[in-house]
Amino acid sequence: MKRVHLALVLMVLATAAFAAPSFVATLGGDFFNYEDGFLDIGGAYIVPLHNDLELSIGAGFGLWPEEGSGSNDARFYIPLDLGLNFLFPGNEKFSYLLGAGVTPQFLFADENRTYVGPFVKGGIRIRTHEFMQWIIEAQQDLLIGPPDWINTATRIRTGIQFSFESGRP
Repeated sequence: MKRVHLALVLMVLATAAFAAPSFVATLGGDFFNYEDGFLDIGGAYIVPLHNDLELSIGAGFGLWPEEGSGSNDARFYIPLDLGLNFLFPGNEKFSYLLGAGVTPQFLFADENRTYVGPFVKGGIRIRTHEFMQWIIEAQQDLLIGPPDWINTATRIRTGIQFSFESGRP
């Protein structure tokens, strides 16, 4: 399992070494199995592959404090994403996206757990500046891992995409 973690970290670092034309900073909520909710701060590198196709490599950091027996204990949730976004330009102000990929996720609570599985997402991008877009995304994950083996997670987030190329959607 340590080799898988190391391979994922190296893959993200190798992609980050290339000058990515876009970076996304997000804030949102993660709802793991619709039982646990986490405040999520995240980011992603966006690398264009074709006119309306891009590679997205992202990570989030979810936090939820739990109050119990006179102390506050924090629970952490770290989702990683590797996927493709298919862009559908609406007009010069709006564009839509549909994405799919794979997501390994790490839950640090009473017991530390690792999950992995596919995801699909949809979103809208609204151009607010020549180099910035406001994004709104919803993502559904299907995760495999103990103890339930079939788990779901829903992520809803908003943020800003900073493009390093003028006029890029």
